[in-house]
Amino acid sequence: MLSRISGVMLFAAAMLAPISRAHAHPKLLSATPAVNGHVAAAPAMLSLTFNETITAALSTLKVLDAAQRAVTLDKVQSDAKDPATLMAKVTGAMPPGRYTVRWQAAGKDGHPMKGEFTFVVDAAK
Repeated sequence: MLSRISGVMLFAAAMLAPISRAHAHPKLLSATPAVNGHVAAAPAMLSLTFNETITAALSTLKVLDAAQRAVTLDKVQSDAKDPATLMAKVTGAMPPGRYTVRWQAAGKDGHPMKGEFTFVVDAAK
């Protein structure tokens, strides 16, 4: 009887292990410019906030215009006030149009997660 209970407990623990590991990966919570947002002028800085501390050395940010050309960014770094936030200064031109931000963020376990979102720089009125 004891070995049967131990077997059931081991099985339950094995089933829950992948769930707890999945929650240990970075998840994007917010961004500036906002996900699917519109901005009146090209942003000077990208800022992405995740659900956990991010290792900037293992993380990347890339911005592409509608023609899939890369916009030049400065080095990706962690926000000194919030280690769950990645930042990069925009050094390239961003005329009005739709842009895609592709990110890769590595959290505590070093496993990188990837994602992307778009935003629009509106034409001046």
